[in-house]
Amino acid sequence: MLRPATRAVSTAFALAMAACLTASTASAALIDLTPAGDAVNSVGSISLADLQNDPTSGIIVGDKVFTGFSYSRDGDMPLPANINVLGFKDPDGNWGVSFYGTFIDLPGGLSSDALIRFQVEVDAESAEAGWVISDAHLFIGGVGAGDESFLTVDETFLGNNETLNAFYSTLGPGVNSQLSDSTIFSTPVTKLNVTKGIFASAAQGGFLPARTTVIDQSFSQTLVPEPATLALAGVSGLAMVAIRRRRS
Repeated sequence: MLRPATRAVSTAFALAMAACLTASTASAALIDLTPAGDAVNSVGSISLADLQNDPTSGIIVGDKVFTGFSYSRDGDMPLPANINVLGFKDPDGNWGVSFYGTFIDLPGGLSSDALIRFQVEVDAESAEAGWVISDAHLFIGGVGAGDESFLTVDETFLGNNETLNAFYSTLGPGVNSQLSDSTIFSTPVTKLNVTKGIFASAAQGGFLPARTTVIDQSFSQTLVPEPATLALAGVSGLAMVAIRRRRS
């Protein structure tokens, strides 16, 4: 029979092992989709269905970690199994994700819309070094529409007033479009909750759909000095002032 002390040690050991297994499982669920070299996208991908069906799943792209994916759709928008998520690197070298699928509204009937949600954060090592997310960038590609049609992608960030919008419209004469947008956060953060709304409407009597096939998203970051570093800099500055005064 185990003594109380031995029993307590055994229980603590079992709990520690369970915690380690849980941490290993969570870590193993993160897939590295960092593009290699100068590539824009990763070679591999994962479906949005796989990401949203497993709450512990997520992807790593460079110094960013993406988790908590969810998706809903209406009308002609694609099923989550038909949307691939890839790692993305924008022209300025910022890391992000690409959503690849047929985001579409067919002529006739009601308009179509979809909603994508996810979280993005700086990886643990970068966060510990003081890096925070300062900017967000949105790009849409493979865009097209017949006359009197439009498609728009709107993006919001929980707890932030900044928004992003990209669109393609043939309403009225000619084409009116904005295929990219960016914002600088007034307060940089280590983690963002992102909501991406996709809305498309093809003309009732038209022949062509309103659609986009690629939605790219990237985030840039800045280094925020730790309070101790700022305090040291302040002390150094005061010391320099004192030395100059003595010399004068």
